[in-house]
Amino acid sequence: MTLPERLKEQRKRAGLSQEELAELAGVSRQAVTKWESGRAAPSTKHLFRLAEIFGTTVDLLLPGEPPAPETPGAPPCGQEREAPGPAFRERAKRNLRCALAVAAGYLLVYLAGRVAGTAGEASSALGWLFGSSPRQLSYLYGWLLHRNLFWVCMAVSAALALLGRRCAAWSTLLGFAAGLLAGECFGENPAGAALGQGHYGWAIWAGVFLFSAGMGAALERLAKRGLGLRSRRLWIWAAVFAAGTALAVLLVRAAAGF
Repeated sequence: MTLPERLKEQRKRAGLSQEELAELAGVSRQAVTKWESGRAAPSTKHLFRLAEIFGTTVDLLLPGEPPAPETPGAPPCGQEREAPGPAFRERAKRNLRCALAVAAGYLLVYLAGRVAGTAGEASSALGWLFGSSPRQLSYLYGWLLHRNLFWVCMAVSAALALLGRRCAAWSTLLGFAAGLLAGECFGENPAGAALGQGHYGWAIWAGVFLFSAGMGAALERLAKRGLGLRSRRLWIWAAVFAAGTALAVLLVRAAAGF
């Protein structure tokens, strides 16, 4: 078995995509592609790093050495549980860091809502930070908190990150914030109405958030093919996201006008 074949086999055994392996090894995804296709060979430094990631030795990656024997009676590949090796632990750490970052993003949205939407009637700092009076909070922001949808959405985004769907996690966070802003700006706010009555900002928010979930799935697929900040595909994705948000606002307002 050649070195490219062994690298590809070990990567799949570890459950890593080319992009994830590239991130762990500190190289570009294109470099990993070249290694696995035989168009280039990893340096000695990168070989030792790859062996560490795969939980094996450099000798077992190089041609001419027999592959590591499988445990007798082990289930077929794809049916066995992944061993908690270095690659698994590294991926779990990255997912946890992403989940914490996404949760921090929701908390920033929470604080922004308090700054922009809290009336001056709070009697203390704790009252300002945790008060839930409908007269104290802006309309849609208060509705999301009263319905616990704010915390549910945060949990969903964090769970996506923990499951390795980091792009989807960031997309839903962006959709939540964009939907909240659009709903507050373009949804009517009838004075004195009870939460959830006479206000269609919630429909704008819901439309944008659900749309962001679908866009997150699309971003996950794009990321597997390599996606940088200057990538044309990323800018196209952002343009579609913005257009979808604007379309949700227009559709809800048009429906409310009938």
